[in-house]
Amino acid sequence: MAISGVINTNTSTLNTLDALNGTQGGLDTYLQQLSTGKRINSPADNPADYAIAQRFQTQINGLNQAIANGNQGVSLVQTATGAVQNQINLLQQIRTTAVQAANASNTTSDRQALQGVVSELLAQVQTIATQTQFNGQNLLDGTFAGTAFQVGANSNQIINAAVGNAQTSAMGDHIPAVSPYSDSYGCNGSFVSGGFAPGGAFTITPAQTSAYFTFSGGSYDFYIFRGLQNGGEIGSKIKVTLTGNPPDTQELNKMAAAISSAGIKISGTTQLVNGTPVLKLTYPANDKDISFSGPPYVTSGSYDYNSQTNEITVTLPDSAPHLNSLLSAVNQNVVSVTKTGSSTQLTYPASGQRYAFIEDSNITQNPPIINSSSGSITYTQNNGGSAMAPDSTGMFQEVHIENDAFSSRGTLITSNTPASEAIIPPNTYYGSFSSGTGSSGLSIQGPFGSAQVDVNTETESAASITTAVNAVSQQTGVKARAYTSASFLVATGSYTFTLSNGSSGLPRNAVNISASVNNAANGQPNLNALLTAVNQHTAVTGIAASSRVINGKPELILTNANGENINISAGLANGQLASTALAAGSTGSLQAVSGSTQALIGYPINSGSHAALIQGAVQFASASAYRINNGDMIGFSSQVSRLQSGSALADIDVSTQEGAQRTITIVDQALNYLNQQASELGATQTRIQVSVVNDQSSATNMQSAQSTVQDASIAQATSQLTKYQILQQAGISTLAQENALQQAYLKLLPSG
Repeated sequence: MAISGVINTNTSTLNTLDALNGTQGGLDTYLQQLSTGKRINSPADNPADYAIAQRFQTQINGLNQAIANGNQGVSLVQTATGAVQNQINLLQQIRTTAVQAANASNTTSDRQALQGVVSELLAQVQTIATQTQFNGQNLLDGTFAGTAFQVGANSNQIINAAVGNAQTSAMGDHIPAVSPYSDSYGCNGSFVSGGFAPGGAFTITPAQTSAYFTFSGGSYDFYIFRGLQNGGEIGSKIKVTLTGNPPDTQELNKMAAAISSAGIKISGTTQLVNGTPVLKLTYPANDKDISFSGPPYVTSGSYDYNSQTNEITVTLPDSAPHLNSLLSAVNQNVVSVTKTGSSTQLTYPASGQRYAFIEDSNITQNPPIINSSSGSITYTQNNGGSAMAPDSTGMFQEVHIENDAFSSRGTLITSNTPASEAIIPPNTYYGSFSSGTGSSGLSIQGPFGSAQVDVNTETESAASITTAVNAVSQQTGVKARAYTSASFLVATGSYTFTLSNGSSGLPRNAVNISASVNNAANGQPNLNALLTAVNQHTAVTGIAASSRVINGKPELILTNANGENINISAGLANGQLASTALAAGSTGSLQAVSGSTQALIGYPINSGSHAALIQGAVQFASASAYRINNGDMIGFSSQVSRLQSGSALADIDVSTQEGAQRTITIVDQALNYLNQQASELGATQTRIQVSVVNDQSSATNMQSAQSTVQDASIAQATSQLTKYQILQQAGISTLAQENALQQAYLKLLPSG
């Protein structure tokens, strides 16, 4: 290479400086890596890897916070769980006390003392519910619901948590309401204190007589009457339109509801017989009949008086009821009858007016209202002997049912049927329940799921239905208990009858009862002989007799604690109940009553009355709400069950034997509720803890992944640093040599 000898521009020096700058940059990079431990310290180092490392950091930060959240959540859940466990322990003590109070060995003062203990324990249960807090938040009063623990680094990575309301007013036994349309407890029986009250858990037949009908679709306008034993009648107007042919049970329920709510003590329920919807009408057993009659009918037409001919012309629609009767009434005086379209024109002498609309006949209940100025006439016709209003388009028919099948059919009732043919004589049916199987039976929609329960016969016992309910309780979360207890006012006189238990109308374990009841010194019947006669056979029948005094009147209480039927009959005939209740010659009489007012249920049971079949109450029990579809089949509403007065934990009272028995059931359901809460809290805690462990594992793995992308290799960085340090030293040395050459050129200049 030729030596240029240029001193203005030192190209070699500049090249060396460039090399030194590059060396310095590398040296700075590896010094920073060694000082920070990171290979990437800024986006300039590696934009793509920098972005990846930051995303990892975002996840790592979120996971670390989620771990902290989870640990706090575990602490919160443990706080709630501990409080619930304390409530469970208190309820166990309350239940033990209730079992003690239910024993007959306790006196009234004993039970009052036990109630004092229960009240104190119950107050502490409530205190725990209202004062258990975490970070200032109440946990057990129902406000900590719909919450979520953030246990992940990203949105919606949560664990939902809800702690139920553990206040005493929110826990207890959910029970269904008694159906207002049922033949059972609301009409012909008693359901006091949820069916736990002695003498208040029964329905009795034949306290009523039943009739069955099939209906077509169409409009219905009629009066329904009960023929009373004393010769009078009571009735109400019914106007309903049914769709479908035939209407399904839901549609037919419109007719059942209209009749049940009419206030004349006729109840209507629906059921399926061989797939056909049937309306069952039930009314008191001693009624003579039920009957149907069309309502009064108002007809309007035009009216014209011709003063020149002294004739009246009335134009009426052809749809006017009893038009033929009207024609006949004025026939002798009719001048002309003219048909125009859908109208009929009558012209007759004015002197025949009084014959045309005869008062107190089938034609009119009052003289016509004539408005000469407007030329109109209006008159009200009575039913004219028809069973329904003339414009009714539906039809219905009485049917007879045996073994869940139609055995025969009665009169088909239409708007043209004479009212004299629409009288239904009494048919005595035993059993207050309605039968139905499969989809036509009971459908229990509980907190766990749904299941069907069959009611095989109208006379099925509460015990039998309870067995069926409990058989599917694992599917529904709803259990049941059966209890039969009926109270009676007892007249003085002699009593001879057969007492039996059983189900589905089949009497079992029959025994003969004979006793006389006389007045005691206080003027009230002395029931001791009757009580003794019944209780001598309790081991056979399962029926126990007791007594109580309400409003100064003694009551006989017959109880089957297992919920089987109680039958009172004048013996048995071919394995069935005899037709009458007390044997011939018995002079006494029993009258079923309900509640503290001793409301009369049905009619007296004596030697002239039908045999009595007494069915018990099904006591449904669940810690959560549920629904019993078709519940009116056995006396209950199909509305969602709820905590009713007396069924909440706050209402428990062991100061009476009845209250102690009910307390056991209520506390059992409260315990079920709290046990479920504790289980759910335990499951929530487990989920949170597993999530925390998973978050820790994820954070560790992400930190490892981030290290792979971001962290520096110390060995490599040290090696590179040494390399650049050597290069730097070499560059400086080279730069010095380059500068020395430039200085050498100066020696060529002459000295001054």
